Amino acid sequence: MGLRRAAVWLGLADNSDPYDVPGELYDGEDSQDGAEGEGSGAGQQIATVRPETFQDAVTIGEYFRHDVPVIINLHDMDLPDAKRIVDFACGLIFGRRGSIERISARVYLLLPPGYGIITGQGSLNGEGFFNQA
Repeated sequence: MGLRRAAVWLGLADNSDPYDVPGELYDGEDSQDGAEGEGSGAGQQIATVRPETFQDAVTIGEYFRHDVPVIINLHDMDLPDAKRIVDFACGLIFGRRGSIERISARVYLLLPPGYGIITGQGSLNGEGFFNQA
């Protein structure tokens, strides 16, 4: 609840609803009430956010706080605000021990703890699906 108070104090959120998560993601139960490894279904969703101002950082933070991977597309922002969003995202991943991956110019993926990206070809070798000879 401290993050919410800080966001209200900074003017990034209003004080009306403490669980103001866009897209009806929050179902009223904390994800830590379930068994280990089970959340409120949030682990099966990926949020995409295309912020226009720095105030949209609250949306990114709320999704990430509920362990939802977030794709941030910064193409609609000017460079100084885009840098502020990236700095905010780096603070999020540092505080929650997540990770950040640059997908392309001005597009980033924030991953909560326990998520990963498979890069390269992995264990595929020359005997893949198309090599049926």
